[in-house]
Amino acid sequence: MAEQRIQYSYLMIYVIRRVRMRLKKRKRTSMKAIDRPELSPDFTAEYIGARKTEIERIMKSSEDALRNAPEGKLRIGRNRKSRQYYLRNNPADKDGVYLRRSQHSLAAALAQKDYDYRLVDELRQESKAIGIFLDAYHPEHVDEIFRALHDKRKPLVMPAKLLDDDYVKRWKSVAYEQKGFGENAPEFYTVNGERVRSKSEIMIADTLSRHGIPYRYEYPIHIAGLGTVHPDFTCLNVRKRKEYVWEHFGKMSDPNYADSAVNRLEKYYLSGYNPGENSIITFETDSRPLSTRIIELNIRRFLL
Repeated sequence: MAEQRIQYSYLMIYVIRRVRMRLKKRKRTSMKAIDRPELSPDFTAEYIGARKTEIERIMKSSEDALRNAPEGKLRIGRNRKSRQYYLRNNPADKDGVYLRRSQHSLAAALAQKDYDYRLVDELRQESKAIGIFLDAYHPEHVDEIFRALHDKRKPLVMPAKLLDDDYVKRWKSVAYEQKGFGENAPEFYTVNGERVRSKSEIMIADTLSRHGIPYRYEYPIHIAGLGTVHPDFTCLNVRKRKEYVWEHFGKMSDPNYADSAVNRLEKYYLSGYNPGENSIITFETDSRPLSTRIIELNIRRFLL
């Protein structure tokens, strides 16, 4: 009897331990499953820095103009329905010297000088404010908080913003079913050993790989009026964390193919896929093949 109680006690201890382990695992899973908002990529410093550069360029131009501006100030008076312009060289002279019609260019130069003085003063203050802001603004510190964690602690934490490598890893891990290849379809392979449908697609895929741009080949999307379609490439701009669909139309010399391509593009537009905004469209004909220059331009403009 005592032996049975001991065995029963051991069994209960084992069961309790297993339950605790499951509860801990469930708790960790539930914590990981919490839907938390993520910070989007931050371009504030980039935009404001560009604004500061623009301000400084305009300031320099205005200061150069002020160095060559005429002496004196402009007074504008009215005589019935016409404006009259006067040059004031002496602050004590409230009226000034009347400027004839032939001297209206001088009036314009004086008006511009007064505007430029005020403009430079305002822009100088704005440039200073931007400089103070940029010195104190460091959105990259958000990434550093997570990056500084110990490797054993990172899996337990849901960061407000995934590091680029982690984001790309998650994006590339999405499972999907590609279109199949016909039995007698020609075989084309990228530098990474991925099968594609044409030499032009090899050029696009290899150039994307060379630039380190993640992509999915023939990832299915839904297009109203077409149903499920498989664009040639779905590319990820990692910096912006934005997807672009890339369609290449390689047989535009064929009237039937061209007509089908136009219909396909119309449906893309109606479904919200607009060139330059979230899609890239390239073409070629028998006499005008796709060039690597066009591929590079599209990649640099939209994907880097």
